[in-house]
Amino acid sequence: EAEKARVVRATPPDVPAMRRRLRVFLSEIRRRANVSSKQLCLAGFSQGAMVAIDVALDLEETIAGVVALSGFVMAVETWAARLRKHAGLRVLQLHGLQDRTIPFYTAAWLRELLTTNGARVVFLPHSGGHEFGPPHVLA
Repeated sequence: EAEKARVVRATPPDVPAMRRRLRVFLSEIRRRANVSSKQLCLAGFSQGAMVAIDVALDLEETIAGVVALSGFVMAVETWAARLRKHAGLRVLQLHGLQDRTIPFYTAAWLRELLTTNGARVVFLPHSGGHEFGPPHVLA
C-alpha cells in the first residue's frame, strides 16, 4: 500500500521536460490550424492517457476535453490543484474490466480524482483488457 501511495503522488523525472515540449507542439498546432485551445482535445492510451491529462492540466486555458483510455493517476496533489483551475474539463475515460496491466479497480481512483476536483467525466468500462475496447465501445 505504501508503494502505491508513493507511485500515485510521484511525478516521473522526465515529465517536466515532456510538458514543455508538448506545450510548444500544441502552440504550433493551434497556430498552423488557426484554432483556439478550446477547440483541442487530447487523447492517450495507457501512459499516453496520463500524459494527455497531465498536459491538459498544465495548459493555461482549458481545452475541449481529454480521452483517457486505460490510464492511471500520477502527481495526485498537483493534478488536484490544477483540476480546480480547469473546473468543468470534459474527460471521456474508458477502461477494460480485464485489464491486467493497469487493473480495473484503479480506474475508480482516476475517476474520483477527476470528479472530486471539478472535471466532468463520462466513464465507459468495457469487457476487454488493456486495449481500446470492443468496436461497439467507440461507435
